Amino acid sequence: MKALAQAVRFLTVLPWPGAPREPEAEDMARALVRFPFVGLLIGAILIALDWALAGAFSVSVRSILLITVLIALTRGISLGGLSDFVDALGSGNRVREGSAGSMGVLLIVGTLLLKFVALSELQGKERYIALLVSPVLARAAMAYLIASPPSMNAVGAGSGEFARPSSPREGYIALGWSFLLCFLLGWFWGLFLAIVALCVTWGLKRLLDRSDKEVRDAPGATSEIVETMTLVLFSA
Repeated sequence: MKALAQAVRFLTVLPWPGAPREPEAEDMARALVRFPFVGLLIGAILIALDWALAGAFSVSVRSILLITVLIALTRGISLGGLSDFVDALGSGNRVREGSAGSMGVLLIVGTLLLKFVALSELQGKERYIALLVSPVLARAAMAYLIASPPSMNAVGAGSGEFARPSSPREGYIALGWSFLLCFLLGWFWGLFLAIVALCVTWGLKRLLDRSDKEVRDAPGATSEIVETMTLVLFSA
C-alpha cells in the first residue's frame, strides 16, 4: 500500500495516506509498477463526476469540466511536459524551467481541443470505458520511460523525484498491468489500444534516444500523447 500511496501522491494532488515521508530508491521503483492503477483511479473519479453532472449539463459542457478536473487533479504535469518536449526538440536549446515556447503552447491548445472533441463524441458505456482506459495507458507509458535505461533525454521534471531503477523491469511490469486492465475493461478493443499505445511509446523512446537534445519531461509528454491518442481512437 505504501508504493500505491507514493504513486498516487506523485501523479495527483490527492493526499493519499501511507506514503513514506522519505522514500528510498526501492520505494520509488515499486511505485512505478502502481502507475496504471493510479490511472484507473483517475478514470474512476472522472466517471463519477461525469455521472453526477449528467442530469444538469450537456455532454459538451461535461467534457470541458472533465478535462479541467483532469488538469487540476494531475497538476498539469503531462501538459507541461508536452510543451517542453516539443520546444526542446524543435530548437537547439534546452527549454528553461517555467517557460513555454510558441510551438509548445500551440500543441497544448491543440491537444486540449482534440480531447474535448473526442470526449464530446462519446456516450454511455463507451465513454466510461474510454475514461478508464486512456489514463491507465498514459500512466503505464510514463512508468515505462522512467524505468527505461539511463538516458539524459528521458529524465525530466515530472520524473525527477523517482530514482531510476537499476533495470527496466518495473516499466515492463507496469506495461503488463496496463495490458491486463485494458483487456478486462475493453476486451480485444482494449487490448488493441494497449498495443497501439505501446508502439507509440516505443517510437517516441527511439526518437529520444537518437536525439542529442535534452528534453525536460519526456515521460510526461509521452503520457499526454498516449492519453489523447486513446481518446481519439475511441471516438473514431
